[in-house]
Amino acid sequence: MSFGTGHKQKKSLSWIVVIILVTLTLPMITSADTGGDNIIFNGPFFENYGQGFINWSGDGVLPSGTLLLKGEITAIPDIAEPGEEIEFILDLRVSAMTMTGKDGATLKTTRDRTWTLDTSKLIGENIDFLVIPDSELLGIGVGSRVPDLIVRDTKRIKKVTIPDSTQPGVYAIRAFVNESTLRTRTMNLTITDKTEETAVNNTSVSEIEIPTETPTPEETLKPDSSDEIEDNSDPRFAGMSEKIVNERNLHVTSIYPYSGGAGNTIGIKIYGDHFAAPVYVTLVKDNQGIEAYNYCFVENQKYGVVMVDIPSDTEQGMWDLVITTRDGKATVPFEVTSKLIDPEIISIEAPILTPDAGKDITITGKQLMAPCDILLSGKDLKWFSFSPKPVLMHNTLKIRVKIDAPLSDEISSGNLDLIVWNGDGATTTYENAVSFAIEH
Repeated sequence: MSFGTGHKQKKSLSWIVVIILVTLTLPMITSADTGGDNIIFNGPFFENYGQGFINWSGDGVLPSGTLLLKGEITAIPDIAEPGEEIEFILDLRVSAMTMTGKDGATLKTTRDRTWTLDTSKLIGENIDFLVIPDSELLGIGVGSRVPDLIVRDTKRIKKVTIPDSTQPGVYAIRAFVNESTLRTRTMNLTITDKTEETAVNNTSVSEIEIPTETPTPEETLKPDSSDEIEDNSDPRFAGMSEKIVNERNLHVTSIYPYSGGAGNTIGIKIYGDHFAAPVYVTLVKDNQGIEAYNYCFVENQKYGVVMVDIPSDTEQGMWDLVITTRDGKATVPFEVTSKLIDPEIISIEAPILTPDAGKDITITGKQLMAPCDILLSGKDLKWFSFSPKPVLMHNTLKIRVKIDAPLSDEISSGNLDLIVWNGDGATTTYENAVSFAIEH
């Protein structure tokens, strides 16, 4: 009987060690999640006789491994009256270990899942959350390698107004994916009798706008849309806005995202009011401070974006994002986490941009995760994709750019950097990617 060569024996032993490590490590990963009752899926990661979480379509041998998906649905507030607005939060947490062999494995396709709120008894119909692509849920984009370890947290928020006709009572609400076994446990939402409200508390808040004459430090370009910009665009964190501390005349309502990875350049959207220029943003903890850059605020000063380079050796945990203006200050909780997957830009097709002319830009890349945004950045010029949003299909982004804001005399022809923002805030920059020309 032959037992093979010494090389084959060592290879077999190495796989045994890997299997033992996976067995020992997976319970440690999942122990951070709360409550076994919140388990939605616990089984093979990839398709295995119809029981896997996702179908495998990629290069190399079918990877092995186990995936644990936990999740829950919550409501803020969970006791309300007809006519009130309820914020439903879907929180999904993934813990997975994989073994892809020495050559690794590359993902070729993913699927999108739409989670639905079972609110038919509450409002007369079910409503859908914003779609969650597997690339976002798992952090694996098409064309990327399957990692050995995945720990992800994905959130969606849906706001619902309770109809005046809703009867008082306790309503059981859950979230589910149609034509699947994926569903959360139910939570109870209590609807009480509608009572008379007074406006006494409203009289203590000053609504007087303080005029500002200070010019912005950089030219900011107006988005090509007349639609109002909402402050809940694809939020992934729940309850954080309640922890924001506003001082004096500045009023920040929320930011997105509320976290970023050490070693990433993170793009942060800031929503609020009274952003009297100049605006300064700093990530602060104890005596440490990380300054933001690439400021871009829209003309009405109710919405803006900045970028922050978080060094790889930054202490992980809770920090403060401090927004300071001429006559106000806001402190927002911000968590520094482990490094996120950066998007990659492979190529850019773009004509020369000119004022008041809509031009189409196409970007191909890898690790692109919807919803994406685009920032064009020059010395004195900034343009952000407030609206319209880029369209992402198969790692290709398409966006129409129209620079139609009044330009100051300081603006001149030149090249602009193009920055791609992933849905989780991770960014990548292609320097001098697009040319801009002033027509005379």
